[in-house]
Amino acid sequence: MTRFKAFTIVSLSCLVFFVSVYALSRLDYQAVLFVRSLQDPFIEQIGNVGNRLGDGVTLVLIGIGFLLVGYLWNKDVFRQAAIDSFVAHAVVGIAVQIPKHVIGRPRPRWTHQDAFGYGPSFQGGLDAFPSGHSAASFAVAAVFARYFPSMAWVWYGAASFVAMSRFFRGSHFPTDVIVGAVLGYLVGYVCARPYKEWRQSLYQALPQGLPLLIGGLAVFWITFRPSLSGGLAAGMDWLGLFMLFGGIAVRWNLLWNNLHAPPTFNVAMFQCTLVIGLGLALTTHSLLVVVLAILAGLVWWIQFFGQQEDVDQPLLAREIFLSFFLVGVMVMFRGLNGLIPLQ
Repeated sequence: MTRFKAFTIVSLSCLVFFVSVYALSRLDYQAVLFVRSLQDPFIEQIGNVGNRLGDGVTLVLIGIGFLLVGYLWNKDVFRQAAIDSFVAHAVVGIAVQIPKHVIGRPRPRWTHQDAFGYGPSFQGGLDAFPSGHSAASFAVAAVFARYFPSMAWVWYGAASFVAMSRFFRGSHFPTDVIVGAVLGYLVGYVCARPYKEWRQSLYQALPQGLPLLIGGLAVFWITFRPSLSGGLAAGMDWLGLFMLFGGIAVRWNLLWNNLHAPPTFNVAMFQCTLVIGLGLALTTHSLLVVVLAILAGLVWWIQFFGQQEDVDQPLLAREIFLSFFLVGVMVMFRGLNGLIPLQ
């Protein structure tokens, strides 16, 4: 990877990151006020389950379990996954503690107004940003997804559950959990690959972490802001649905025909992925999400250019799951759009 290409990837990724974090920060206090209004024991129980699942002790015990399986059944992949998860957990723990105490952001229960001060602090309760549970969960999930890719949806699903439970439990703001999740993913991605190639791994991880960032922003942004209406919303909706289902159909057609030119096949599949991503962004009815999705697609294209041979060809089972997942995300976006307009 050339220096110019690496610089472009890092610069655009950082731009998307800071814009997303700034947009999320505008919703933090209003979202917390909504959570405080919820007095449902079931939601509290869900928060407690997520808190225990993302706890450091639980994650270490899971790693020990993988380690024992590796030694008892002589499975190298389990042993290496466990070791890398321990390393990722330790690294992300250090990486999280630094901004926690340098920024000194108060936790939601300590916050009683929209504007509040920041500053270095080691006082308990002034360590909200970023979420340690979210970061650790996504770091371990990224490691396990590297060694057991067929179960990636389980690892990331569990990590997402932990992150959202921290918000609904009232322990963190939306910005805390999203930034923690992205940070954890980046650390886990790098730690699960050769350490000598950490720069290359980081350049690869940055674009792949953008959908997580933009998706998290989209969930909060469209839920707590008034939905667009009129012709613009209808146009975005129809165009988004056309791009989403059209991209899925083309991917299926390419897979069904089983083209015998791998580079061309990979390019076509990759282009469909970009179209599908933009289609999902359009269904949110948010111009901000659409712009960020376009920037993320540009980063993906820059990274992909000249590396077509490294793109995995899809498997039938994975493509089926992906199709249902994408449709499910679209349905979720439509259901959340303007659900709780606090602004």
